[in-house]
Amino acid sequence: MTIIKGTIFASLLLYAAISDIRKREVSDTVPIMIAITALIGITSTDLPEMFIAALVIAVPQLVVALMKPGGYGGADIKIMTACAFLLGLWRGVLAIITGLTAGLLITVISRLIERKKINEPFPLVPYLAAGSIFAFLI
Repeated sequence: MTIIKGTIFASLLLYAAISDIRKREVSDTVPIMIAITALIGITSTDLPEMFIAALVIAVPQLVVALMKPGGYGGADIKIMTACAFLLGLWRGVLAIITGLTAGLLITVISRLIERKKINEPFPLVPYLAAGSIFAFLI
């Protein structure tokens, strides 16, 4: 079951990452499908922890989005909330920290090399997807 769940999860994240890179938009169905995938092979006793993980990951992102409108996208929040629902609290935290750190470092370094403005928006879902897949594999 873990292999099936992981394959579906990685496929959905890959689709979301490509969509974010190409169109700077991710369909609302992706986080819903990730949440449905999270239900594969679980028991009802797992659900409270899954909801807590999603809440712990969603709230700080919402606060950041409200503090600086336009700086953090809705798709980023929805994707990471669904990923935390699937991954659980600690792996969800690992996924978001890994994804945000990689996104920040890679984007800043590449923009410095290319001599572009550092403060321009960039697609974040590919980095969050990579962090989430990494956390799933741990």
